[in-house]
Amino acid sequence: MSAPEERRRLAYQWLRRGVPRAEVARRLGVSWAAVDKWEKRRQAQGPNSWKEKRHPGPVPKLTAAQKARLKEILEQGAEAYGYPTNLWSLKRLAEVIRKEFRARYSLSGVWRALRALGFSAQVPLKRALERDDRYIRQRVRKTWPEIYRHARRRRATLVFGDEAGSQTTPNVRRTWAPEGWRPQLRVKGHWEKVSIISGVTLEGELYFELHRNDITGTEAVWFLEQLLEEIPGKILVVWDSVGFHRGPEVATFVWLNRDRRELRRLPPYAPDLNRDEGIWDVLKNDRLANYCPTSLEELQGTARAEMRRLKADPRKVRTAIRQTELPIHELVPAEISA
Repeated sequence: MSAPEERRRLAYQWLRRGVPRAEVARRLGVSWAAVDKWEKRRQAQGPNSWKEKRHPGPVPKLTAAQKARLKEILEQGAEAYGYPTNLWSLKRLAEVIRKEFRARYSLSGVWRALRALGFSAQVPLKRALERDDRYIRQRVRKTWPEIYRHARRRRATLVFGDEAGSQTTPNVRRTWAPEGWRPQLRVKGHWEKVSIISGVTLEGELYFELHRNDITGTEAVWFLEQLLEEIPGKILVVWDSVGFHRGPEVATFVWLNRDRRELRRLPPYAPDLNRDEGIWDVLKNDRLANYCPTSLEELQGTARAEMRRLKADPRKVRTAIRQTELPIHELVPAEISA
């Protein structure tokens, strides 16, 4: 019973016993006019009119069985239903509902129906067409535990490495503009960029180098040399299979330093497995979001400063690298992966 119902019930009870309206109002902490209204309602509609009237609302367009079927269609994906891409839009779903159940929904009605089914609008993860999910799952189940245990046996520091670039064109997330007027951002057809190569350990230690040119085998070797200088003992680097990672310069360097250095490669087209990807997400979409440098020198200085701030805070680094889909938590001690 709601609080308003309880007040009306008590008012009806006291009024029936002859308690003055002013006294009822005082006891319930309401106005005399409210009590007078209740008394007139009691006399006109009867002793049970203190109860709230239930409003069932409109009859649902879809039955429970139809909603279950719609949820099944959603979970199977748009491509399975016959659309060329695997994206569910409100317009597509309105078409599905009309075709499957002969019910017409407005786009806002479709939105409410989806929310009631437990769905929400989300930004999809982009996957390369060449990606082989079955092969990746097999590699993750078999190869990753072997890599981790091998590093533990050799007492080697495990480093996840990757490269990224930051451009002088603004990394725009959003901007303010008058309502009804979409702003335009004019950018140059050619822009300069800073290339960054970095590595991160499971403990949250971050290492990086910045370059004004694209990363090649030469820059990769320089970075591997930096890791040898800064990390004591043996090192096992895990990175992707990009061309220069497999080039002769890197292969020669690794062979010459085989007593301390080993390399392992992640499956192709699987950046989501690389813990270092979380660093780029923080740098581009947080630290440099809406950043508008006036020159390449300013961009380089800002990017270096932001990377240094991250490097100085291993806790933030550990937070940034948690998003990987590599099953770190199944093997790594809780105090490291937390």
